[in-house]
Amino acid sequence: MKNLLFLISLLVGLNLNAQESKTNTNSTKVETTIKVKGVCNMCKERIENAALRTKGVKFAEWDKESHLLKLVYNGKKTSEEEIHQAIADHGHETELVKADSSIYSQLPNCCKYNDGAECAH
Repeated sequence: MKNLLFLISLLVGLNLNAQESKTNTNSTKVETTIKVKGVCNMCKERIENAALRTKGVKFAEWDKESHLLKLVYNGKKTSEEEIHQAIADHGHETELVKADSSIYSQLPNCCKYNDGAECAH
């Protein structure tokens, strides 16, 4: 009887440990959406590339109409704040980080979202 109880408790312990490991593995994947200012397809490419160049970002897709950037990233390798900063460093303002005016001024005229630019392509 003691051996049976020991075996049952051992199996329950192993099962709990396996479930805990599975949970920890999944907790690194973060899916979120952030607002990023932009106007055209050149903006789209620049925004997505800035996000994807950030270590840990696995997926980035910006929608020109809604200005929403869908992201999937590894929360152990980067943070949402780092992604916001990387995008702002390429001239595009996010809901958390404003782009530096000197970087913004280097954007093509069709991408100057604060100056009333409209998508011509």
